[in-house]
Amino acid sequence: MGRVSEQIEAILAARHERLGAVDAEIRAWTAAQAGLLRLGKAIEAPLESGETGPLSRPTGPAVDQAAVLDHLRSAVSTALEDLHAARSRFSRRTVNIGVSGKARVGKSTLLQSISGLTDEQIPTGPDIPVTAVRSRIMQSDRQCVILHMHSAESFLSEVIAPYHRLLGIEGVPETLQQFRDWAYPKPDPKAPERHSSNAHLVTVQGMQASFDSYAALLTGGEVEQGLEGLRPYVAHPTSEELAAGTVHRPYLAVREAAIETPFPNADAARLLVVDLPGLGDLAAGAEERHVQDLRHHVDAVLLVLRPSSTSAFYTKADDNTLKLLDHARGHVHTPRHYVHLVINSGGETPGGIEALRNHLRVHVNDSTDGAYFHVLETDAADPETVRESLLVPFLETLAQTLPTMDDEVFSGVMTQVADTAQHIEEALPQLVGDPAAARELTHLKEELLQRRASELRWKVDRGLRTIVDELWRAAHRDGVDERYTDAVEAAFHEVLAWAEDGFGLGSERWQEEARLRMPADRAASPFLVDEMHRVRVEVSRRFRALDAFFRDQLDATWRDIAEAFREACGPLLRGDTGEQALRELEVRLRESSCPVLADAVRDLLQTRLDYRTHLHPRVREELDGFSLEIIDPDTGRPKVVLLAPADEAGAELLEQRLLERTQKAAFETMVALQREAVLPALVLYAAVKQFEDELILSADSRQEFLRLARGHRDLLWHDDFRRLDAADARARDLAALAGTVHEALARHARHGEGNGGA
Repeated sequence: MGRVSEQIEAILAARHERLGAVDAEIRAWTAAQAGLLRLGKAIEAPLESGETGPLSRPTGPAVDQAAVLDHLRSAVSTALEDLHAARSRFSRRTVNIGVSGKARVGKSTLLQSISGLTDEQIPTGPDIPVTAVRSRIMQSDRQCVILHMHSAESFLSEVIAPYHRLLGIEGVPETLQQFRDWAYPKPDPKAPERHSSNAHLVTVQGMQASFDSYAALLTGGEVEQGLEGLRPYVAHPTSEELAAGTVHRPYLAVREAAIETPFPNADAARLLVVDLPGLGDLAAGAEERHVQDLRHHVDAVLLVLRPSSTSAFYTKADDNTLKLLDHARGHVHTPRHYVHLVINSGGETPGGIEALRNHLRVHVNDSTDGAYFHVLETDAADPETVRESLLVPFLETLAQTLPTMDDEVFSGVMTQVADTAQHIEEALPQLVGDPAAARELTHLKEELLQRRASELRWKVDRGLRTIVDELWRAAHRDGVDERYTDAVEAAFHEVLAWAEDGFGLGSERWQEEARLRMPADRAASPFLVDEMHRVRVEVSRRFRALDAFFRDQLDATWRDIAEAFREACGPLLRGDTGEQALRELEVRLRESSCPVLADAVRDLLQTRLDYRTHLHPRVREELDGFSLEIIDPDTGRPKVVLLAPADEAGAELLEQRLLERTQKAAFETMVALQREAVLPALVLYAAVKQFEDELILSADSRQEFLRLARGHRDLLWHDDFRRLDAADARARDLAALAGTVHEALARHARHGEGNGGA
C-alpha cells in the first residue's frame, strides 16, 4: 500500500468516529420534525367542530402562524438534509469522486481511462448526449453491475412529474396506464420562443412512445448482472437508433447503476467514481438531482472542460456549472479543495488548449494560478497520461485536503443545526402564545369558578330563606292552621265512630260480652277496667293518624328544600321525592369533600315530627283521666266514675255510660291537640333554620361550596367553561408539543460545539 493509500485509510477511519454525534443529531431532529408536525396539526385543527374564534388560537399579538410553521418546518428539513449529507460522507468506506461536465467534453472517455471500462459500460459519443443514468464505479476484485430499478411510483414522481411541471401540464399520471394513455400536446414549430418547452415535450413523448421497452423493468428492485450488454441500461439511444424509428429505452427504468471492476491504478484502491449525467442536457430536474447527488455521494469533483469547435473560451454555461458546484460543496470553505478543473487536451490543437488555459487563469482564478481552483490537464483518452498527470497528483492533493474538508463539514453542520435550534426556540412562542396570556386564562377560569360558586350559595340561601320565613310565619301567626285542625278533627270523628260501633265490636256483641263477664265476676268493675284500658289505648292510637299529616308536612318541607337546591344546582339532585333528592345531595357533598354541608343535610333528614314524640305527652293528662276511679277533688279519696248493675240489664246502661266517657275523653284530647296547632310549624322551623345556619353561615360554608362547584363544574356550567377549557387545553397541548420540540433540540442541538476539529 502506497503512502497516499495509507493516508486515505486513516481519513476514512477518522470519519467513522464522527458518526455517533451525527446520528444523535439526526434522531433529535427527526423527533423535532415529528413534534412540529403534531404541533401544526394541533394549531390548524378547529377548537370545536365548525368553531373558530379568538379562544381557538394562542393569545397575544397576531402572528401568521401558517408562515411561522412553514418556516420552521423548512428549517428542520434543511437541518436534516445537512445532517443526512454529513452522515453519507462520514459513513462511506470509499473516497467518492464525481466526474461532471457538459456533454461531449470527454467526461466518459476520462472515466474509461480511470476505471479500465469500455464503451459497453461507459458509452461515449461524438455528437449527442450519451450518459443517461448516474453510475457509481467502484474498485473491486470482481466485475459486475447492480442495477437499482425504478418502481412505478418513483418513475412517475421522479422522471415524469418534473416534465409536467416544466411544461405547465396540469396533473400528473398516478398509474403507468394513465401515463401510457396521456394525451400530450403537439410541439409548435411556429413558436421558436418555446424551443425549450418543445424539446421537453418531444422528450416526454419519446418516453411514452417507447413505454413498452421498459415498462416490465419498473419493479423497484435490484438486478445484478455481468458487464456485457450494459450500455442500453445507462446510455441514451444512438443517432442510428433514433433514425431507425422504434427506440428501446430500458435506461428509463434504472435509477442508478453500481459497477464493480478492478481499476488499473493501485493508488485507487479506496476510490469510487460517480459518473454524473452531463450538465446542460434536457432531462427535467437534472440540475436539482445533480446537487443532491453531489452533496450526498461525492467528496470532490473533477469538472471536465474542453475547447469547443467554435470557441476555446470558458463559457457562461461553464460558469453556471461552477455556481452549481459552489452550492453543492455546502460547508466546505475552500472551493479549490472541492472542485478541480480538468482540461481535456486530447485531440485538440495546442492553440485552443492555451486559449482555454489563459481564459481560466484570468476569468476564473483572477490572473493567479490556483487562486480559487486547481487546474489539471490530461489527455482523457490516454490511461497512462491520466494516471500520471491527473489521478496521482489529484489523489495526493486530496489526501491533504480531505481532513480539512471533513472538519469543515462536521463543524459547519453542527454549528448550523445549533443556530437553527436556537432560531426555532425563539420562534416557538409565536406558535404557542404568550405564557402570561395562558396564565391569565387559568386565572380567568378560577375567577369564574369562584363567582359561580358564590352564585350557587346565594341561590340556595335565597330559596332556604323563603322556606324559613314561611315556617316562621306559620309558627307565630294567631290564626289556625286549618290543615292541622282538620286532621285532628278527622282523628276525633274516627274515635267517635269506633266507640259508637260498640267500641269496635258492634253494640250487640259488646253488650253480650258484658252480660257474660259481669255475672261471672260478680261485679261490673273488672270488665269495665279492661274495657277502659282498651278504649284509652285505642283513642291514643286513633289520634296517631296525625302521623300521616306530619309525614306530609315533612315531605312537603323536604320537597321545598330540594326545589331550592334544584333551582341552583338541579343536575346534582336525582330522585322522585324531596327526601330522595336530598339524600342524593348528601352523597354528592361527601364525594366533593364537603363534610360540613353533608352533615347539615344528614341532620335535617333526621328531623322527627310525629304524634308520639311531640303531641302524645301534651294529651297524656287527658287520657290518664280516663279511668274507672278518679280522685275526688273534694274528699281527696278515690271515687268510681262508672256504676252499673252487674246483671244482664246493666250491660246497655254500661255501654252508654262508657260511650259518654269515651266521647268526653276524645273531645278533650281533640281540644288539647288543637291547642298545639303551631307545634308542627315550630318543629319544622327550628330544623330548617338550623339547617340554613349550618349550610350558609358556618365558617366552612364558602370553601365547601367552592369545592362542590369545582367537583361538578362541567355538570353545572358546561357552556360557561366549555370554550375556556378548550382554549386552555389547546394552550397546554401546544405548550406540551412545543416542549417535545424543545426537549429534542435542547438535548442534542449543540452536541458538536467545540468539536469542529474532532
